[in-house]
Amino acid sequence: MSFYSVEQTKCKKCLICVEVCPNKLLLKDKESGLPKMRIGAESACLACGHCVAACPADCITLEPMPSEQFVPVDKTLAISAEQADQFMRTRRSVRAFKSKPVPHDPLQDIISLTDFAPSASHKQPVQWIMVESPETVRTLAEMTIEWMMDIRKNNRELAKKYSVAGLIAGWKKGQDLILRGAPHLALCYTENNLTWHDTDSAVALTYLELAAHSRGVGACFAGFFTYCANDYKPLRDLLGLQENHICCGGHMLGYPKFTYPRIPMRKKLSVNWL
Repeated sequence: MSFYSVEQTKCKKCLICVEVCPNKLLLKDKESGLPKMRIGAESACLACGHCVAACPADCITLEPMPSEQFVPVDKTLAISAEQADQFMRTRRSVRAFKSKPVPHDPLQDIISLTDFAPSASHKQPVQWIMVESPETVRTLAEMTIEWMMDIRKNNRELAKKYSVAGLIAGWKKGQDLILRGAPHLALCYTENNLTWHDTDSAVALTYLELAAHSRGVGACFAGFFTYCANDYKPLRDLLGLQENHICCGGHMLGYPKFTYPRIPMRKKLSVNWL
């Protein structure tokens, strides 16, 4: 099978595939009018699947992406703009969790949806560590406190920047202000030499948070833990992070302890229209 092929008897010669190809690797054949791939363009293909996904005749095959892995869009599941607006506005950063763990299958569904997050040149560089064990999450919070105690002793400027004194004091009083007693933690990381790793990771983390929200699971960005995961070798070793890995962020996950029947206001949005 060729890298890019068209079933000629089904093709309507609409050339939508040519239009949607991000790198413009497809063109119209002058003799047949059918779409074809430019000579030697295989190495430049992003394997994004746009050509196959957009084809109304379902007549395109792309060698790296088997046709059976393309799922038909179920239009009956489409939501209105008003429903989407409320869904996004009702997302809250949850910092109080129930002790009840989230079952494995919903966690798997949530993390799987991040695979559809857009990334620069469709490189999909984000990798994940899902900490499913509440006991391990507690250990990670404790190790973050250990790191904070170390920098308070050896790097006062950094300790002041992160306000570690109050966090350490809270921990000693039984308050987990690091991971908030969340039963689960999702950590994303990439190789540290990638150009858009921070943006790609931020988008993936947003997908994770919205996927969690859609399933009644609360999430909150784990900022202090992220700092620690990029600086504290014992914690990095526990997570299995290599020297060339950078932790780009993490989300605490769990069922919210409280509900939010109202949507809070936000400051006036700053927009310059040109």
